[in-house]
Amino acid sequence: MKFPFDLSANKIKIIDVGARAVPEGFHYEALVDSNACVVTAVEPDAKANKWLTNRAIDKIHNVAIGDGGIHEMHVCQLASCSSMLAPNKACLEFYSGMEFFYRVEKINTIKTYGFDVVFSDAHFDYLDIDVQGYELEVLKSGGRNIKNLLGIHIEVSFVEKYVGQPLFRDVDVFLAERDFTFHCFTGYGTRSPRGVKVDGSSVNGINQWLWADAFYFHRLDDDEFWGVSNRLVKLACIFHCVYKSYDFAVHALKRCDQLGGSVYCHEYVRYLQEMGVDVEEGEDSEWIMEGMIKKLSLI
Repeated sequence: MKFPFDLSANKIKIIDVGARAVPEGFHYEALVDSNACVVTAVEPDAKANKWLTNRAIDKIHNVAIGDGGIHEMHVCQLASCSSMLAPNKACLEFYSGMEFFYRVEKINTIKTYGFDVVFSDAHFDYLDIDVQGYELEVLKSGGRNIKNLLGIHIEVSFVEKYVGQPLFRDVDVFLAERDFTFHCFTGYGTRSPRGVKVDGSSVNGINQWLWADAFYFHRLDDDEFWGVSNRLVKLACIFHCVYKSYDFAVHALKRCDQLGGSVYCHEYVRYLQEMGVDVEEGEDSEWIMEGMIKKLSLI
């Protein structure tokens, strides 16, 4: 379902750090298809350039973002598992179907550059980052850029797949301290303990989450930040196209109307209803709350 407002004159500026090719494509593909964004890709492996160009990337930077130092790139058997951090063999061997993909084939010495150094005067709206455990170092090097972001889509880990890897709790605290609100997880990776198969496969699991993608947005009560023209419309488009969070898209457009005198919200709600999505404006219905209290009360 397309976003009903045209952003072609003021597109969402996406910065994709770790934009390696993946079979399923970009998670923000709907924004690309809607001509609602321009994408800058950061991927140190130049072998990905041809694929990225075919995916309608506007600019490609073959650099490694980090703390500005020289590091070792651990090139793994599965290229997308390669990382500045060494694979944590003890952790990986505990789970089925994991260690094989993270076997290091070679180690390259690589120079990293700070986010704000590479993009000293850029203004991005949306960061997509997946750098296999090195995400927090990238974020730490981008104070100016991070401060201007509407939202961040980031891979987080719940176990230490790489030695010294910051976990979800570390990333969550870092972003909360910089005025970002957690919204949702989108997809996750799971495995069973080593020696256990699920549905006949070693790469399946049932309930043990090992990693996931998470979406954060700049807190919505920051009037100064969101008072900048078109930011809330862009955020609404992200909520709508990427996450199908139509309720939060309504809220973003309502805030936009309140701050700027526009009339996006009513039109958007009408569009949703025409498309069969039952979302509308309205205050809390106390009779519904009272009914829930009765159902949940033991007395």
